[in-house]
This record gives sequence, structure tokens and C-alpha cells, in this order.
Amino acid sequence: MKAIEVLGLSKTYSRGKRAVDGLSFEVGTGTVAGFIGRNGAGKTTTINAMAGILRPDAGSVSILGEAVRPGDWRYKSRVGFLMERPNYVENLTGREYLRFACVMQKIPKSEATARIEELLGFFELDSEAGKTIRDYSKGMKKKISLAAALIHNPELLVLDEPLEGVDPVSANMIKNFLLSFAEKGKSVFVSSHELGAIEKICGDLVIVDNGRLLYRGTADGLKAAVGGDGQTSLEELFVSLVAKGRKSDGLSWL
Repeated sequence: MKAIEVLGLSKTYSRGKRAVDGLSFEVGTGTVAGFIGRNGAGKTTTINAMAGILRPDAGSVSILGEAVRPGDWRYKSRVGFLMERPNYVENLTGREYLRFACVMQKIPKSEATARIEELLGFFELDSEAGKTIRDYSKGMKKKISLAAALIHNPELLVLDEPLEGVDPVSANMIKNFLLSFAEKGKSVFVSSHELGAIEKICGDLVIVDNGRLLYRGTADGLKAAVGGDGQTSLEELFVSLVAKGRKSDGLSWL
């Protein structure tokens, strides 16, 4: 079974901006797959389609073998989402927000409290759990979002910029956790501009540009495709792939 299958996905917004253009790719189970591209490449649009909050013009998305259809949220009981712009109930405290997540996921009260307290401790939010989310920093909001995405023990995590604003120590802890999560046979699909982090944790890569697939494979395969060697970083490989034919001579007046 595939964790994610995207077939011919297309979406054009009202002003004629074609955000995703016939995009197709697959992600297997038990892997951490990196989803990378420049700003405006179509990453967030694709993830919104996976989450069922955006209806594509064409194509289909399947999650864990189930087709994503408007109004059918059954598959979400098996998936943890961290969106680029989460819809927080910002007047709730961190602890209340996780309890709300437990209610939404129908987790019994007998289990909910223990899970909430363990997650707050794991993400080092226990001392801040009584504060309202509106008073959290960006990094703290990312961590409480990830905690909510994990609280129902999902089979797949779909994460949009999970390390944005997170301090280096917490970021390292999250990266190690994602690797251990996949080692248990579960799957992670992570979009990030932190290419160093992607390089360390992702066995598979999905690279998009202008809404189209540029590359699907491993980092080693990408090195072979663009002529890199063992010392070439993922950032260098990515720039080499997406910058072909683009001018980089600077400004005429400087």
C-alpha cells in the first residue's frame, strides 16, 4: 500500500495562477519523504489537497489507499497534519487545545490525559501549557501543532514547514523523532525550506517547480542526475536542478 498517491493533480486560482499543473508522484510506507521546491512551486496547494481543504480542478489524491473526497474525513483518523497556517483556537491554552484534539479524534478520556501530559513534556511545553496559544512564539505554535498531529497515533504525518521558528535543540529532537517514527513502519511527508534538515532525515525526495514534478527519487539519484559528487550538498543539487537557464549575473545598475 502507498502512503500517498497523487495523480494528475491540477489547480488554477481565480487570477489565472496555475499553482499545480498535472502533478503526479507516490510515497511509500515506512519512509521519510522530503517535498521541496521554491516559494510558489505548489507545495502548500498540494498539501491542502491532501488535507481535503482544497478541491483540485483535475486529478486525484489517495492517502493510505483511500481516495480523498470532499466531505469524507475518515482517512484523517489515520493521518496527522501540520499545516502551514493552522486554524488554532488561540483563546485556548496549550493543554486545552490538545484536549480539543482528543475530542475531535474520539480518544477516550481515560487515555487522553496521559497522552496530553506526555506530549507536553516531550515537546518541552509543560511549563507553558497554561498559557493561551495566542501568547506562544512561532516555534511553540509549531510544537503544539505537531503534538496535536501525533495525539491519535497516526500512520502518516504530513508536515508543512514543521521546523520553521523552532530552536536548534528542539529541531534536532523533532528530526530524530521523525526518523524513529518511520522506523516503526509509519510514514512522513515533510515540506521544508530547511534543506539541511531534509538531507539528514529524508530517504526520498519529491522536487517540484512551477507546479510540476522535477524529480522523484533519492538524494544519491539526484547527485547522479545533476552531476554532483559525494561532497555536494542537497542545497547545491537543488539549486543546480531548478536554476537551469536562469540568469544569475546580478543587476545591470549595480
